[in-house]
Amino acid sequence: MIRRSIGEIVAVLIALLFLLPILFALLNSFKTNGEMLRSFVSWPETWEFGNYKQVWKDMHYPRALWNTVLVTLFGVGFTLLFSAMAAYRISRMKGSRGFWLLMFFTLSMMVPFQTIMIPLVKLASELNLMNSRFGLVLMIVALFSPFTIFLYRGFMTQLPAELEEAARIDGANVYQTFFRIIVPLLLPVTATAAVLNVLWVWNDFILSFLMLQRENVMTLQLTVYRYFGTYSQQWNLALVSLILAAIPVLIIYLMLQKYIIKGVAAGAVKG
Repeated sequence: MIRRSIGEIVAVLIALLFLLPILFALLNSFKTNGEMLRSFVSWPETWEFGNYKQVWKDMHYPRALWNTVLVTLFGVGFTLLFSAMAAYRISRMKGSRGFWLLMFFTLSMMVPFQTIMIPLVKLASELNLMNSRFGLVLMIVALFSPFTIFLYRGFMTQLPAELEEAARIDGANVYQTFFRIIVPLLLPVTATAAVLNVLWVWNDFILSFLMLQRENVMTLQLTVYRYFGTYSQQWNLALVSLILAAIPVLIIYLMLQKYIIKGVAAGAVKG
């Protein structure tokens, strides 16, 4: 009983450690710059809702949000599709070919991104993929697929081969077998992979920073970075931009948190 109480206290303290900075940022985003500089930890004397209206307009928030939604939707969608197909093929390979191919993808995850930044930009430039949401999506698929393949492959090795054999007997080809038999069974691990990839892609900064320079194609995180630099002397407006960037992520998490728990639990049982 005592251990449980101590654990609960520690959990509350850790939660406060993460929540207090967000709370202070939220409160100070409703202050004037002068009031915020006088007292960072107090409640606003006057709630300045106009701060949000100004930042919404100056930051071109709807455009940045739309760019981020498009990049996240297509980036994660294609990553899940290609990773599931690749993992299915790897898991069904005979002999050591599947093992070595999986090792190739696994080892690629160990390469620090900083070591490939310059070659990546050079390649994107030569292929005319710079300043393109399509180019950014391609890079996302390439960089996030190895981990997703690793997740899918571990799950697929536990699926009974008898289901595929029965489908072949009924005349289904490999594509019909995959999309009609295998894909529905992948929902638990797909939920986990989707949530992880959505959060990673949505919060990505460095890849967008390398690929996008034109304002009309910039993602939300990159737009916040530029806005924060412009208004570095007006911390109340800078904090508003951070809050606006965090709101969609919080909404996504609240909507999908039950799928995170189910997916992780299912993955642990299957593994």
